[in-house]
Amino acid sequence: MLNTRDSIDLYLMLKDFVPDYDFNDDFLGFTGTIVSNIRNSDKPDAFGQSILLMFPKLDVHELAEMKPLKVVELFVQGLADNKFFLLVSFCEDIGYG
Repeated sequence: MLNTRDSIDLYLMLKDFVPDYDFNDDFLGFTGTIVSNIRNSDKPDAFGQSILLMFPKLDVHELAEMKPLKVVELFVQGLADNKFFLLVSFCEDIGYG
């Protein structure tokens, strides 16, 4: 799990890709929309950068060698492990970012 500073960095890295949501939305739909928004943006590097932040033992070369499905699985796992859904809610509630 990320420390507070890294959690805020993750939020700032991904906040432009976060969909409108409410807590009745499912987490996989929420993360799937983030993935789609990143892929359709002019900042596709946010995907890899966020994975490397969430998994600090992983290096860019290992990430580049992974199959695309494994990369998406890591992204979803990282967001779940770091309770990104709640982090977004908290940051928006306090007007951060």
